[in-house]
Amino acid sequence: MIAAGGLGTRVAGWSPFLPKEFRPVGGRPGLLHVLEESAASGAPRAVVVHHPYYAPLIDWTSQVVAPGALARYQELAQQPVGQRPSTEALRVDFIAQHGPYADVTSALNGAEHLRTGDICMAFADNVDPSHTALSQLVAAASPGTAAVLAGLFDIDAAASHGVIICAGAGPVRTMASLVEKPGRSHAAQLAADHGPENLRLLQGRLRLTPRLLRYLSHAARRTAAEPKLSLALAAYARQHRVEVVTNTRPVIDLGTPDSAEAEAVLARTPDRS
Repeated sequence: MIAAGGLGTRVAGWSPFLPKEFRPVGGRPGLLHVLEESAASGAPRAVVVHHPYYAPLIDWTSQVVAPGALARYQELAQQPVGQRPSTEALRVDFIAQHGPYADVTSALNGAEHLRTGDICMAFADNVDPSHTALSQLVAAASPGTAAVLAGLFDIDAAASHGVIICAGAGPVRTMASLVEKPGRSHAAQLAADHGPENLRLLQGRLRLTPRLLRYLSHAARRTAAEPKLSLALAAYARQHRVEVVTNTRPVIDLGTPDSAEAEAVLARTPDRS
């Protein structure tokens, strides 16, 4: 299940016109990288849960990722036909998110569409250029157990991530608790209290079990404001095991502000010093 339900408000002025998931990474849309990562993990199906605002773009997107699409484009563009893309065997469905505007809703919508047991969930604005993150999560986590992929602790990145406090040792740890996007001073205190070696940063990859999905469904109904998925997961971890698989490869956040646009704004701003 690929969560693409955001509006990209953090990104730049172009986000009302194009989903941030289409932001290029290595010359190709970030969403395509996530689909290739899904295919590499062995998944036979994927559902992309997108924001309803971008529904007019979905027919085009479906055509682009359909089997044989790259070869058709290369033929039309009179380019040499290259190798088949690695998503050829992956069945991809696109559905508009319905319900509250939150990532828990994306998870529940995707699970309702797939109707299967354990489901891997990837956030479309978190791109792994190596296409190995989901495969690593599936291979390392215990079968039938909820799990998340997380990177090593970085105090400078903590303010834009969920910071996991881990228990246990080794490449697969257990989630003890989670702090959502702490400021630098709070992150420093977490490192002092628990040791940086026991902290991890969420990387937008989860394995959702039927038990966890039921918990998320109940949590969404209990509150007027839907809880963030990361915080709901932390509450779930107080009663059930949630494994933390450590990933040392970088993951690119497509939701970060456009640096080129930011530089242009600064260039237009008078120097008042």
